[in-house]
Amino acid sequence: MHRSRVKTWAHLSLLAANIIYGINYSVAKAVMPDQIRPFALLSVRSVAAAAIFWIAGLFVPAEKVSRKDLLYLLACSFFGVVINQGLFLAGLNLTTPVNSSIILSTNPIFAFVFAAIILRERITLLKGTGLAIGLAGVLMLILQNGIPSLESSTFLGDLYSLINTISWAFYTVIIKRMLEKYHPVTVMKWTFLFGMLTNVPLGYRQWSTTNWSSITTPGWLEIGFVVVGATFLGYLLITFGLRRLSPTVVSTYTYLQPLIAAYLATLLGQDHITVTMITSALLIFSGVFVVSFQKKNRPAGANSTEFTAQSDSNAG
Repeated sequence: MHRSRVKTWAHLSLLAANIIYGINYSVAKAVMPDQIRPFALLSVRSVAAAAIFWIAGLFVPAEKVSRKDLLYLLACSFFGVVINQGLFLAGLNLTTPVNSSIILSTNPIFAFVFAAIILRERITLLKGTGLAIGLAGVLMLILQNGIPSLESSTFLGDLYSLINTISWAFYTVIIKRMLEKYHPVTVMKWTFLFGMLTNVPLGYRQWSTTNWSSITTPGWLEIGFVVVGATFLGYLLITFGLRRLSPTVVSTYTYLQPLIAAYLATLLGQDHITVTMITSALLIFSGVFVVSFQKKNRPAGANSTEFTAQSDSNAG
């Protein structure tokens, strides 16, 4: 019963995190680039989030992290903080909230691929079919305005968003090992410290030329949401879910984000829904469903080393 309650809270934390992320597309888009440019925001986000996580670390049991694990967390920070946050903001600055969120919804597909390679989850014909369906949706979205050109800002934004999605999927698979060993706040404070050391130099040029006094009160509130909501709370909620559930199960929640992002973007006049977007979203969601589908009755004598996503998804 206790385990069941813990899993329920893990699912609720993932639901909350993805609602926050869905809102973040419109919030971050509203503040960029008129009030703050993407890499300046990246620096603010990294410094502030690292500080908050280290302060939060004062309220959890102290843990000694081995040197080997610190190196591992350094690698995790590259994919989960540096690439993920940098390309998310850069991509969102060049594309629309709806495009960015739909592309991110391919996360479960890539998470499964990495889980198959790293954690030896078995690839079946059904899952391979789902992968192809989901990728078809992404291609339809990117090709909606014709053959892509490197001169098209929308194409570059979509491409950055796709690379960000792949990086995040890889991160969710490799970080689980640390979350099973240390407290989520311990993992996050080191991950964001390492990420900050890279992101601040990347964003220094835009940071140093930003007119901070010109940022309006609503602008600061939006920046605050990106830092506290989408970074501190979002990452913390995701890590709690990852600690109790498999990366494949965790990643399936991302298909809530386009629905939230599309509604807010339309409401705020940042974007409009097209037939192509709806079709590509349906293809992606279908691919995600097929990839994430698990048979309830596993054959006797199934390989005991098979990735735990199956037992987690059935139990959750």
